[in-house]
Amino acid sequence: MKRNMMFLLGLFFMVGSTSAFSGWTVSSQVIKLVVTANGGVNVRLSPELSGCTSQSGYGPRYASVYPDHPGIQNIQANLLAAYMSKTPVTLFLVSDGTCRVGEMVLGGTHGGQPNE
Repeated sequence: MKRNMMFLLGLFFMVGSTSAFSGWTVSSQVIKLVVTANGGVNVRLSPELSGCTSQSGYGPRYASVYPDHPGIQNIQANLLAAYMSKTPVTLFLVSDGTCRVGEMVLGGTHGGQPNE
């Protein structure tokens, strides 16, 4: 019984922290950046996401910054800086289940809700 409970608890935390969702990700490392043909950016993190619908078909492990995002240049620059320096980031994923990036924090975790 104890063994089953430990397994379920571990599964809950693994799925709960990495599945496509809305809200802030855990503090993560940027492990890959893809600039897409439409001018957007896909980002792969560690720990990895899953269940995302990334732009340009890069798969379920990529969050996306779409080309029409008003802060795309700043987010792309900060993601590149994080990738090069191995500085952790936290991404805010909007509530549409696609892992679309709305905001980001460079250097660790967020301090509250977006716009606070």
